[in-house]
Amino acid sequence: MARSSFTLIELLVVISIIALLTSFSAAAFNNYSRRQQLSQAQKDLDSVLRDAQARALSSVNGLNWGVHLETGSAAVSLFSTPSNYESATQILDRDLRAEVRISDLTLQSNNRINVIFSVQDGSVTFTADDGSCLGGSADSACAASPNRCLAVGINLQGTSDKRYLKVNERNIFESTALTPCP
Repeated sequence: MARSSFTLIELLVVISIIALLTSFSAAAFNNYSRRQQLSQAQKDLDSVLRDAQARALSSVNGLNWGVHLETGSAAVSLFSTPSNYESATQILDRDLRAEVRISDLTLQSNNRINVIFSVQDGSVTFTADDGSCLGGSADSACAASPNRCLAVGINLQGTSDKRYLKVNERNIFESTALTPCP
């Protein structure tokens, strides 16, 4: 006599295998999704910094342009200024992804740093909100400071996943670690 159906045990084994495979693929997709969110936030921050640099070099409004960064924040501010953040004439807020926060700023343990690009030559300065120098390129107003590079860490909330973006005398580049700038 030929069997034409499955036993209950066979069906339970198949359903268990399918459930196990589904749970592994869901966990892998969740991990991939988190990494993509962090990667996109890093690219968004890179874009804002490059926008400020481009606006300064193209003399938009004839002013310096900068980016205001604050640890714990999910937003950055693009601003135009004759000298510092406190005297900004235009502030444009840019949100990072909702789950992403700025977690690290490497200069002198400050929680707020402004990256300002000069309208004259594109040189970069790192300043506090009041304009006091924290670092910058060798040809900037903050040339006396030994700090020539700023590393910005961004973190996906609830995880240990981090990415870094570094700004030095003439470049903005991605990095995998919060190490001293080259």
